[in-house]
Amino acid sequence: MQLFLLFVAWVIIAAGIHFAVKHYFPASILAACAMVVATQFASYLQTGGLDPVWLISSVVGFFMAMVVALLVGLPFRLLRQLRNNDPPGSGPVD
Repeated sequence: MQLFLLFVAWVIIAAGIHFAVKHYFPASILAACAMVVATQFASYLQTGGLDPVWLISSVVGFFMAMVVALLVGLPFRLLRQLRNNDPPGSGPVD
């Protein structure tokens, strides 16, 4: 159940950032960083202290969060391309 809630929180964070930031790759990187910070903060609140291996879990979590952010951002990118609202230089299709 906790893994499902983590995934839902990551999708919500990624969707919010992709909605606000027009560029696909910077939005994905920003979303992944925000997801890692949110995960570390939730861990801190749950355990009452910083995880002893927080740096390792942050790096590994960043790569997992980046995959989620890239996948969540695809519909936003496609909608912007369909509306011709995608800014130049925001991805490999340009």
